[in-house]
Amino acid sequence: MINGEIINNTHHYVTRIFYEDTDAGGIVYHANYLKYFERARTSLLNFINIDQKQLLEKNKLGFVVRDINLRINKSFQFNQILLVKTCLKSAKKSCIVLKHEAFEAIQDTISENPNVACEIQIVMINDKNKVKDISKILNHPFFKNIRGNK
Repeated sequence: MINGEIINNTHHYVTRIFYEDTDAGGIVYHANYLKYFERARTSLLNFINIDQKQLLEKNKLGFVVRDINLRINKSFQFNQILLVKTCLKSAKKSCIVLKHEAFEAIQDTISENPNVACEIQIVMINDKNKVKDISKILNHPFFKNIRGNK
């Protein structure tokens, strides 16, 4: 469960807000949402057995963020549990756009609307910073809509 799970083609990742995540006002510092979403993406790749370290060391390939759009509707606070849901929004051979939504989780209940939402464009680059075909790496059914995958 450390890497979450995929339900209905949406990856679910759970984490807790720690004191170190909050600012002087006791709410999550805005940049930390990007960390939660990064952890969720890494957990998704781990869940589907894509080893980013091996890709970098053996193939000189890495995933990088090209574009981010973040909206905070309601801030999280210390000790709250958040559920990050990640789904594929769009895909091409050269990039993917993922949609992340962070919901408050209280016991067995998930908030109806996301507290924080983010769309993020990811590309794959080689060691010369050239964009490479991402569809050859992301061939799991989660990414089935990438043009180039069969």
